[in-house]
Amino acid sequence: MATFLVDLTSLDENKRDEAFQLMNDYSEMAFRVINKGKTEAAQIVWDSPEDFESSPVFPKGCQCTRISD
Repeated sequence: MATFLVDLTSLDENKRDEAFQLMNDYSEMAFRVINKGKTEAAQIVWDSPEDFESSPVFPKGCQCTRISD
C-alpha cells in the first residue's frame, strides 16, 4: 500500500473537508493534517490497484507527494 500526502491548501476552506471525506471513504486509511483549526492536508493510505492521482477521488489541482510504498 502506498501512502500519499495531499496538500489541500489550493482548495477553498469549505471544500477541504469535502475532499478529505471523499478520499477517506475510498482509501484504506486517511489522516487529516490540521493547522490552526483548519484542514491543510491529508495523509492517505491507498490500497486500490487504481492509480491514486488519476482516480476520481483525487482533488484536482492539489499537490501530492508519495511518502511511502
